[in-house]
Amino acid sequence: MSDELDTSNLTPDLVLRARMALEVPKRMLAHIDRVVVLADELARRHGLDVERARLTAQGHDLVRAVDPAELLRRAEARGMAIDPVERDEPVILHGPIGALELAERFEVTDERVRFAIWWHTPGHPDYDGEAWAMFIADKVDPHKVKRWPALAEVRDLAQDSLEAAALRYLDLRAEEATARRWTVHPMATLTRNALLRKLGRGARD
Repeated sequence: MSDELDTSNLTPDLVLRARMALEVPKRMLAHIDRVVVLADELARRHGLDVERARLTAQGHDLVRAVDPAELLRRAEARGMAIDPVERDEPVILHGPIGALELAERFEVTDERVRFAIWWHTPGHPDYDGEAWAMFIADKVDPHKVKRWPALAEVRDLAQDSLEAAALRYLDLRAEEATARRWTVHPMATLTRNALLRKLGRGARD
């Protein structure tokens, strides 16, 4: 009897999940499972590509459980350009490293999926709908909403507009960073500015 997993009847996200389950901790897999469900719901609600949204959600935290120092080591070994904010908080690198390893070790060939995963911590001005579905689903995992109830507003806004929800999330993070004197990833600022220009920004005095 073969030990090889039969994936012939599985969708791409479930094939990936089966392979990730061999190395991703159960607690992280549980988070990913919740994000896949939410991304599926948001994709259906907004008329998006459900299969792509689910695959993106499935892969987004492939290496989230890897030690931050190891993420930094992997990034340096690849000669990646590392922003000072990423060097201060190497956990941010789980997006880029995960996107690269999904291509190299898991044969994820969809460039839009990998792009979305690369930037899923700060977001990106060039995100498509499926990327935003994953981004929001990750942020409003019910366990995260329980820890930070302000995220309920993000969850509710996503029913009508993924981009409005993303902007509110980035606003909340910017407010938190200001209050706590934290640095902000430059891509988060660029993404917030792009969303403000698209959705309407407030007038200056």
